[in-house]
Amino acid sequence: MLGYNLPLHEQFILLWKRIFTGDLGWSTYFSAPVSSKILEIVINDLLLIAPAIIVSWFLGNWLGALAARYRALDRVLVPLMYVLTATPYFLFGLLLVYVFGVVYGVFKPVITSTDIHGLFVNPCWETLLNFLRAYTLPFLSMVLVSMGGWASGMRTLMIYELESNYARYMESLGFSARKISSYAFKYAINPQITGLGIQLGTIIVAGLALSSIFNYPGAGIALIYAINYRDVFLIQGIVIVYTIMVIAANFIIDIVYVVVDPRLKVGFTSG
Repeated sequence: MLGYNLPLHEQFILLWKRIFTGDLGWSTYFSAPVSSKILEIVINDLLLIAPAIIVSWFLGNWLGALAARYRALDRVLVPLMYVLTATPYFLFGLLLVYVFGVVYGVFKPVITSTDIHGLFVNPCWETLLNFLRAYTLPFLSMVLVSMGGWASGMRTLMIYELESNYARYMESLGFSARKISSYAFKYAINPQITGLGIQLGTIIVAGLALSSIFNYPGAGIALIYAINYRDVFLIQGIVIVYTIMVIAANFIIDIVYVVVDPRLKVGFTSG
């Protein structure tokens, strides 16, 4: 069934033939086809990690731009940004679980497949509230930690743009500080868009941290189980699928980068 009785070159051809047809093998740990299990894992990860990365990107860039523009706010935000950036996912997650999950009991300290599937199988206010109670802590841990890095990066880029020649020229012409900041933001956001594509590549790393703390049923905990129980096909399937996802995300980000930055359009058309 696995093709191990064939010569090595035929095994290699068979492997790629199965990959291109969507057959990633059989998971010995879950006793299910790897492709169906990975589909479930990908949906769970996209439900949590993708929204968390996007929300942290928007909030971080907005706060970083405000910190660069208002010096009084900068004194408060900069230490907070650096603390959030330097805090690992697992440490921040443990603090949130202890304070809001154990001490006060506002949110559930763990999230399971039942919490996620219940929202789709039986959609009602009860299942929605139960899902949000389990979803909030892992979502907040990712958003707050990622937000610090985006904010500090945008602050540095905005300060550079606000001190550039075109910003000083606009100031001499009498443009308002708000107008100058809006132009500076358009140029400062471009490296952050590229960074968003790179950040999507950390989806498995973040998932590993979240899985160990919140028991989140994503690629992280599946990869831990697969390694512990020597489930080679599941390990191989996760690596292949998530590598393709990262490449596709970076390709889409490159297209968006060209659309957002008019200088690249001019460079392509004139070249």
